[in-house]
Amino acid sequence: MLKDVKLKTLFSKLVLLIFILIFVMGYNALFGDVNLLMGVAIITGLLMFLNMDIGIKKIQASLLIAITFPVIGVLSYVSGMNPVLGLMVHLVTIFLIMMLFSEKMETKAFLPIMLCYVFAQGNPVVYSQTGSRIFGLLVGGVLISIIYYVKHRKSDDTTYANLWSLFGQFDKNAVRIEYAIKMAVGVSIGMLIGDLSHVQKGMWISLTIFSILQPHYTHSKQRVKHRLMGNIIGAVVFVVLFIMLPPQFSMVITLALSYIYMFVVEYRIQMIFVTINALSAALVLFDYSVSIPMRISFIIIGACIGIGISIIDLKGIFARRGNANS
Repeated sequence: MLKDVKLKTLFSKLVLLIFILIFVMGYNALFGDVNLLMGVAIITGLLMFLNMDIGIKKIQASLLIAITFPVIGVLSYVSGMNPVLGLMVHLVTIFLIMMLFSEKMETKAFLPIMLCYVFAQGNPVVYSQTGSRIFGLLVGGVLISIIYYVKHRKSDDTTYANLWSLFGQFDKNAVRIEYAIKMAVGVSIGMLIGDLSHVQKGMWISLTIFSILQPHYTHSKQRVKHRLMGNIIGAVVFVVLFIMLPPQFSMVITLALSYIYMFVVEYRIQMIFVTINALSAALVLFDYSVSIPMRISFIIIGACIGIGISIIDLKGIFARRGNANS
């Protein structure tokens, strides 16, 4: 469950947690409560891109990162104007994100970008708030791009992909194309359900689909089981920690769990902590008697969509159509 923990590791993780909390609270103070989760996505991107090479020429990669975040702010607002328009925007945007940030699929460079898009869509802003959201994402994107460029400025990228040639590789990486299509379709369906149902925390559906969908079906199947079990166990632990214990301990419990989570490497255990954190945040909107059944039901809906999309053999479909046309 936990890594080999040493005193130095304990201290470094504590410092990292404090830095994350300060960054998110500072971002929240600057750009408003409605952009809190944007700060979470940006700090996630900052920490990931600091130690990640996304396989694109460094200047182009830096510009791509800087531009993508504020564009997400614009597109997430446009998608909220109408469910049908939103579905089309989601399909195109998610496909582009997956294609542009999966040159090296093993790095999962698309993760913070997708988180930002899902968070932005799940926490919409009114017109008067769009300026602060887009500007905040611009600041975050530029910050990440600068850090990325500084970290990789001396690296040799002569063999790396050119940004403009990425979409000319459709026939060279079938797994990547299939994954991008499935992610676009699956997450877009989850977002559409959230838009049409007008429920709070509808993004739990799209987040579940995003988490479950993997390049290979066997991995997706494992994640469904682990996510469902993690949510059930997490809900039980949440009731014990946040409902049965005095409320004055809530902040201490949240910080302690956040610290412990930093050492957890198994997905099934991570889901327990993620569920506890999500239910804790949902207490602002709902009583726990509402949030727990809602969380579990949304996870089940997302899991069904995710596993249904995963089963589809797009490569086989394309191959059969190609043979038919020939």
